[in-house]
Amino acid sequence: MPAIRVDASRCSGCRYCEMWCSYKHEGVFSSSLSRVTVVRDVRIGLDYPVICRFCEPAPCMEACPTGSIRRNDIGAIVIFEETCSSCGNCINSCPYGAIRMHKTKGVPIVCDLCGGEPECVKRCPMNALTFQRFEVRALEITDPAYIYALREFAEQAGRWGLDVE
Repeated sequence: MPAIRVDASRCSGCRYCEMWCSYKHEGVFSSSLSRVTVVRDVRIGLDYPVICRFCEPAPCMEACPTGSIRRNDIGAIVIFEETCSSCGNCINSCPYGAIRMHKTKGVPIVCDLCGGEPECVKRCPMNALTFQRFEVRALEITDPAYIYALREFAEQAGRWGLDVE
């Protein structure tokens, strides 16, 4: 599965990723039309690009009442504007705030990985963004302390009536 990884320690907050994203998709330099959003936490002095994480399963796809959100052949989320009802369920369901409404078209916009060559990654002057393909593997846990903590959590969840494996 492909994904854009963010190294927040390298991000300078320049917003080049936003500008080049909107230019690639809309032909204009505009933060509001970008599929990437740089957020700033002034308390800790950190800038951080927010980009779709291509969740599996994807809450945005599950929330779409018209089936207008699907994955393309590289695993990116794609919104089909022709059938989208602009209800905003996908925006509200995204746990990362990675989907926004296009300000003039009135349809959601989300990172589509630029067909496999993300412009934001190519243009990031700080190399804070990288594009990687990775495999989803079962987690192999060998740390005895972590195994103990998981067992304790499962027992406590069982006391609450939850079935956790």
